[in-house]
Amino acid sequence: MKKRRCGGQVVVYLSLFMVAFLIVCALVTDIGFLYYRRAQAQKAADLSALAGASCLPDETAARAVALEYAARNGYPHGVNGVIVETQVNPDGQHPNWFLVRVSRPEPFFFGAVLGLFNRRISAAAIAEYQTAVGIDVYGMGQYGVLGPVNLSVFGPYAYYSYGDAFSTRWLDNGNPNPLYDPRGYDFAILVPENYSAINGTNMVMVEIFDPDCYNSSAGGGDPNNANGTTRVDEIRNPPPSLPNSPSTVYTTTVYTLYWTNGTPRDLSDDVLISQISYGYNSSTDMKWVAPSGFTFSVNTYGPGMYRLNVRTIEGSSENGFLIRAGPPRSGNQSFNPNNGTKIIAVGRIPINFNTSGTVDIRLGHVPASAAGGKLFIDKFDTDVAAVSVTYRCDTLAGSWSGRLAGNGQWERDVINLPANYTGGTWTARYQAGVQDTSVWMMYYSRINEGMPGTIRLVE
Repeated sequence: MKKRRCGGQVVVYLSLFMVAFLIVCALVTDIGFLYYRRAQAQKAADLSALAGASCLPDETAARAVALEYAARNGYPHGVNGVIVETQVNPDGQHPNWFLVRVSRPEPFFFGAVLGLFNRRISAAAIAEYQTAVGIDVYGMGQYGVLGPVNLSVFGPYAYYSYGDAFSTRWLDNGNPNPLYDPRGYDFAILVPENYSAINGTNMVMVEIFDPDCYNSSAGGGDPNNANGTTRVDEIRNPPPSLPNSPSTVYTTTVYTLYWTNGTPRDLSDDVLISQISYGYNSSTDMKWVAPSGFTFSVNTYGPGMYRLNVRTIEGSSENGFLIRAGPPRSGNQSFNPNNGTKIIAVGRIPINFNTSGTVDIRLGHVPASAAGGKLFIDKFDTDVAAVSVTYRCDTLAGSWSGRLAGNGQWERDVINLPANYTGGTWTARYQAGVQDTSVWMMYYSRINEGMPGTIRLVE
């Protein structure tokens, strides 16, 4: 009799255990599903916040785009209990921040036996819009045709660690370069309202110095290396670890001129004016060239911002070049730099030292609208015989010491702008060595409708 009673108890306990086990398994399944839904919600919030921030300071447009991206990612506002909330300046201190919060009731599949039917799952993200500072191409201290420094771009098959983080397709070890940008670099050509009055003509001619990737052997020394006087290019072989070797080491550079159509932040409506490419071409070596179609009338498009895009499509060498714009000239008439135009690198600028030395780089004007925010200066590969970098502003007292970036590395300097900042021109005194190629970027954490920028999730 005792044995039977004991056996019955085991059956009861086993039954209770199985019920409890099934309940736990059911809850674990439901909780796992909710975690999956939470990850989906976070993805939708992240993408919506980034999309919305790109439209700031237009709050109405930012919300509309955020709602569109939320719907694309499974969170249509007002449908099946979905709620999408948006807010500009969520903490009252960052007008360039855009908050998106998405939520939706998610069902319990097995929890209903315990009276659990659904739970609202939400996720939030904040994205920040940073305005790019136009880095002054004409204000590069010692930069010039016959000087220690010029603009430069590498071919897509060059070493990443040579200093061009965006043109190279591969890292040195053969892995894809996550920063590779086939769109290259943009330079804004600013034509003022009074251009015709200054120059007596409506015509603007855009010129490129040494647009090719050919080096003369003149001047002595190694013809593969730039010296700033008889050659500004560097002929380089590709890394042996590349998955696909280029057909030539000489870089082909494509120059494309656009009218920004009055919307410099929106590239989709830019009007093509002309395009030309240069590769191994001795006829344009160390010469100012006005490409066919690169002369236009302000009456046709209007004053304002034009865009010169520079990108490479072949080769592993470095193409050194410079840009200028002004009225067309005849005969031996010299170029007048005071013609009213201005050229700035939009967001980022690639430079190369032809000789060792110290340059005062006029980075650009940071307006009063940046007051109370942060100024970011990013530098890539400032390593070849680099000694120091120091920043100054013509309207602020003192200076700020920067940090140099190692080989193939980025380094960021952050400067807090005072609340009473009235705007000013920033310079960087940079001392480096021959063949030092680097990329510089400059942004501030406020919004300026007149300039493009970048967006990122707030960390």
